[in-house]
Amino acid sequence: MNAFSSRRSRPDWRGLTENLGENLRSWLPTGFSFLILLGIVVAAILYRACTQYIQPDEFAVKQVDVPLPLLTGAKGIHTNIYQTGVHWLTPGCEKFIVFPKSLRVITLHSQDKNETAREKFVRFEEAAHIQTSDGFFINLDISVLYRVVNPYQVVVEFGAGSLYEQNGIILQAEPTLKATLGTLHPEDFFNAVRRVAKQNECRDRFNDFLLSRGLRVEHVLIRYPKYHEAVQARIEARNIQEQTKQKNVEESKLAQSMASLKEVEMQGQAALAIKLMEGSNFVTRYTAQMEAYQRKRKSEGDRVIALAEAEKQRMINMGYEGSGSERLIGLQWARVLSGLDTIILPSGGEQGFNPLDLDKLMQQLKLKSAEGK
Repeated sequence: MNAFSSRRSRPDWRGLTENLGENLRSWLPTGFSFLILLGIVVAAILYRACTQYIQPDEFAVKQVDVPLPLLTGAKGIHTNIYQTGVHWLTPGCEKFIVFPKSLRVITLHSQDKNETAREKFVRFEEAAHIQTSDGFFINLDISVLYRVVNPYQVVVEFGAGSLYEQNGIILQAEPTLKATLGTLHPEDFFNAVRRVAKQNECRDRFNDFLLSRGLRVEHVLIRYPKYHEAVQARIEARNIQEQTKQKNVEESKLAQSMASLKEVEMQGQAALAIKLMEGSNFVTRYTAQMEAYQRKRKSEGDRVIALAEAEKQRMINMGYEGSGSERLIGLQWARVLSGLDTIILPSGGEQGFNPLDLDKLMQQLKLKSAEGK
C-alpha cells in the first residue's frame, strides 16, 4: 500500500458487527436486542463512512468535491491542516489528502532502481551527471533529505499524492546540482571542506524554491564520485603537481624558518657573550676595588703600627734620658758584660777605660756628648 495514499485501509467491519450482534443477543432482553443492535450497526456504518483516522506521522488537508450547506463548506482545497486523530468526513462530498510528517529521501544513484524499489521512505532515481568547471563529467550519488512542512501549499503548487516528489524535488535536482556542483573541479569532490560548502549551498538553493511551496530540504549529501579513467589519471597527475608545489612551498618556508632560527641563535649567543663580558668586567672592577681597599687599609694599619713603634721607641729613649738613666745604663752595661770572664782594656791614658767613670764611659760609647748633652 502506498504510504502517501489519500485513504487508509479499514478493518473488516462486517465481521466485527456480526460478532458484536451475537454477543449482544446473548445477554440483552429480547425486546431491546434488535433496536440496540440496529443502532450499533448504524453507528459503525456512520463511523466507517464519515470519519477518517490520520496516523501519528501524518497530517492532511481537506478537499471538497460536492459542497453541502452547513456541512462541507466551499468547494476546493481548504486551508485547515488536520493533525493526528479521527476527523469527520462527509462521504461522497469531501476527502482528506494525507501527507507524511517524517523525513523522506530521494536518492540519485547508479544502482538499478528495481533492486531498491521496496524502500518505504526512499525514492531512487538515476545518478546525477554533472559537468565540472573544467569540462569533465562526473557521476555522483546524491541524497536529498526533505520533509513536507505545509500540505496546503504542496497541494496548491504540485497537486495531490506524491506529485511533489517529481515536480518539486526531482525536476529541480538537475539544474540546482549543476548550478552549484558544476563550479567545482573534479578533485574538489574529495575536499571535505569545499564539498560540504557546496552541499549547504545546494540545500539553500532548493529551499529558495521549495519553502514557499510547502517543502523544506534538510540536507543534501554527496558521495561516491565516479570519473572516466582518463579524468582519473589527469586528476592524479594534477594532485601530484599540486602536492609537489605545496611541498616546495613548505620547504621554502622551512628554510626561511631555519634561517630565522639560526639568526636568533646567533643573536642569542652574541647577547650571551656580551653579558658574560659585562659580568667578567664587573668582577674584575670590583676585585680591583676590593684589593685597592685592602691595600689602603693595610697601609693605614702599617702606618699606625709604625707610628706606635716610633712613639714607643721615643718614649723609651725619653725614659733613658731622665733622672737615674746613668744607673739604668750601668745596669744594662753590667748585664752585657756579665757574660765575659776577662776583658782587657787600657786603663791609662786619654782613652783608658775606667768602669767607675760613667761620664767618660758614656762619652766613649757615644751615649753622651762631651758637652754633657
